[in-house]
Amino acid sequence: MFHIWDCLASVNRRNFARTHAGTGTDTTRQERPHAHSVAETVAGGVAIVADLGIDRLVSYRIGPDGSLTRLAESALAPGAGPRHVALHPGGRFVFVMNELDSTVVSLALDEASGRLTVIDSKPTVPAKARDGNHCADIQISPDGRFLYGSNRGHDSISVFSIDQQTGTLALVVYASCGGATPRNLALTPSGRHLFSANQNTDRISIFARDAATGRLADTGRSIDVGTPMCVKIVR
Repeated sequence: MFHIWDCLASVNRRNFARTHAGTGTDTTRQERPHAHSVAETVAGGVAIVADLGIDRLVSYRIGPDGSLTRLAESALAPGAGPRHVALHPGGRFVFVMNELDSTVVSLALDEASGRLTVIDSKPTVPAKARDGNHCADIQISPDGRFLYGSNRGHDSISVFSIDQQTGTLALVVYASCGGATPRNLALTPSGRHLFSANQNTDRISIFARDAATGRLADTGRSIDVGTPMCVKIVR
């Protein structure tokens, strides 16, 4: 079961809960539903839930009072383990980082029905590194041209370019995360810098981002903090 408290700015502090059912193929991680993250669409009014436990993206209409009406379930590959969702700023495409099979997926969004259709799927690490790797966070550049995904185990940030017409992905580079276990990423509003929360090295590494190529360059600057797990930029 997952709960959305005061669902995305609902009124009167009302609480709503919805339940998912099912299991996945990985008996150690998918023995029951595991709603890992929620993202609201760019246009607003639709919430997309990544359920790692059942390999599904579940879409809900958000009512004026914050109530949730289920719209659609979109299946991903068995054992994928969808963890985090990111939206293209244009609103047409949705991207998902799959923790268990180390892939990133692009999907087309039908806003009216909440249905998501897979466009493309790419591995986030080289084939020899897939065993022992677990994907974590995903970010889209402010201009919508590049995707960044973190890999725990391979200890890298996968950089992909995004075709603006089709939503397909092309690998740019596997960049070092500057530490170990990059659990979370954050892009500055300008898109000029990316922060990587490297959980097992007690460090948030800071990278400069090339807006033309999407590539990252380690600035040599970092923030020392114990077991960083999440980074948020306050505008």
